[in-house]
Amino acid sequence: EYSKNLEGVTTTGNFEVQGMFKGIVDEEHIPKFNITINSDNASFKYPDLPKAVRNIFIDMAINNGTGVVEDTHVAIERASFTIDGDRFNMTSKITELLGNTKVEAHIDGKMDLANVPRAYPVPEDMDLKGILEADITTAFDMESIEREQYENTTTSGTMSVRDFEYTSSEMPKPVQIEVASMVFDPKRVEVGQLNARTGKTDFRATGTIDNFLGFLFNGEEVKGRFQLESDTFSMDDFMVEETITETQGEMDANTGSGTVEKIKIPSFLDCGINAKAQTVLYDNLVLKDVQGHLRIKDQKAILSDMTTSLFNGQVQFAGEVSTKEATPTFAMRLGMENLGISESFEAMELFQTIAPVAEVLKGKLDSDIELSGNLTDDLLPDMATLSGKVLAEILAGDLNAQQSKLWDALGAKLDFVKTDKLNLKGLKTALSFENGQVRVKPFSIAYEDIEIKIDGSHTFDKKMNYTATLDVPTKYLGNEVNSLIAQLDDSSLKGLTVPVTATIGGVYNKPSVTTDLTSGVKALTQQLIEVQKQKMVDKGTEKAKDLLGDILGGKKDSSATGGESTEEQVKDVLGGILGGNQKERDSTPIPSDSAPKDMVKEKAKDILGGLFGKKNDTVK
Repeated sequence: EYSKNLEGVTTTGNFEVQGMFKGIVDEEHIPKFNITINSDNASFKYPDLPKAVRNIFIDMAINNGTGVVEDTHVAIERASFTIDGDRFNMTSKITELLGNTKVEAHIDGKMDLANVPRAYPVPEDMDLKGILEADITTAFDMESIEREQYENTTTSGTMSVRDFEYTSSEMPKPVQIEVASMVFDPKRVEVGQLNARTGKTDFRATGTIDNFLGFLFNGEEVKGRFQLESDTFSMDDFMVEETITETQGEMDANTGSGTVEKIKIPSFLDCGINAKAQTVLYDNLVLKDVQGHLRIKDQKAILSDMTTSLFNGQVQFAGEVSTKEATPTFAMRLGMENLGISESFEAMELFQTIAPVAEVLKGKLDSDIELSGNLTDDLLPDMATLSGKVLAEILAGDLNAQQSKLWDALGAKLDFVKTDKLNLKGLKTALSFENGQVRVKPFSIAYEDIEIKIDGSHTFDKKMNYTATLDVPTKYLGNEVNSLIAQLDDSSLKGLTVPVTATIGGVYNKPSVTTDLTSGVKALTQQLIEVQKQKMVDKGTEKAKDLLGDILGGKKDSSATGGESTEEQVKDVLGGILGGNQKERDSTPIPSDSAPKDMVKEKAKDILGGLFGKKNDTVK
């Protein structure tokens, strides 16, 4: 079998294997053995590969002197070779090979990794690229690494990689490492420089790795602390395909399975990252000047002190995202300052769902948001699972009513409300949402001298259940009402308002609005008529009292009353009060000025008795 693999291979130099086996094989023992392998300035070249492996030097011994498996030892005094001028050197001592393996080793050299498959057959899926340089000395035992007792290990030296490409099942696209340089010391690895890119994403990092040997030999998480900078960071570059079953995704007709892209936080990371990125691409959002702290562990990302520029405003956020379970989850707190309202609505499905009215608002807003729920496979909120609350304030803004069917429906019922006079500046409102429903805490907006109070709720599919209560000044209520008020000429009626309630239902794009305006105006009109009647009675009574007082006091000067005698004025007042011409209703004449005073007094008593409810035949 060995000679078949060497068919056509050109070799030079010598390759010697010598050995001895002696002993028994049972459940506790193997034969004692001593094997030496030597080669001196050898070479080989495969006929179908372009490169040769030259300057091969091997001085190696493998032995077991007791017959106990754990006592197997390997000593590599020298192992070196060159490919196309690049050289590799290693020395090593390995004891207890099949027990608690102990290693002492030194490697140094420079290698163009792309030349390895050009000189030696490697598996087809192994795509090696990059320039590797190393000068490292290490000593460790596997038991200490398995127990993460890295203080029992010593590693020192330097290693660098240029133009290296790394692939992983947890990364959708290859990671191209432009340059990576590391300095090893007994406790950790210092990453002096790491410049890399994958897809649209580029990043530059420095930091430390605390368990390099555990990652290298045990497949442990990369534990470390990093400073990361990026010009562009795209979340799409971290979406991986996963095999799914049943009816999700695009199914294969034969197997009933399919693939779907998911963003997964890599499981091999356990690190803290201070990040700064000029642009972050997240779905259709473009975040600018992103910076903050990111803690990644157990497929969970914990964000703190994060800030970014968005829609010409500022956003601060903190929270966590987990992709460990089949359904990703999140919990987040956001503080938004000076965000463009219309831009936010157009780009963020969250705004469209919890505040559809934002579609027709123009201007800036401040907002504090707390929300949690499940995420979709591309890490967007699953609106059906969303819960949280929002506090928002409009700093400066107006309404683009031409785009609002809701405003059109309200204006059709209340024709005195005009869009261009609506004042939204300083509007504050609070929302809470859970189980697909958004509840709006009552808030007020101003339309000239009308205060509009709004209260209610809507569902995530935009079904509305709201009331808008308006304190409407009477000047908006038509000529009939205002004519009545003008006739009353009463200062207490100034500023009089009528509460009008508009009930808003239907869905946002097809609203239904009903109001109680008609019944409110009718009730007010009736009230004003009653006030007018009472005012006339009160006025007539006072006039009669004054005039009769003059009579009883003996005043008969008609010059102060425009030449009309006191008796005639009494008749006029009584006629106005009783609803007709007093001369026709009462044929008994009031005594003239020459009549005795006691007759005048008697007549006045009769009149007063009639006015104040006493039976009097003369008044009848």
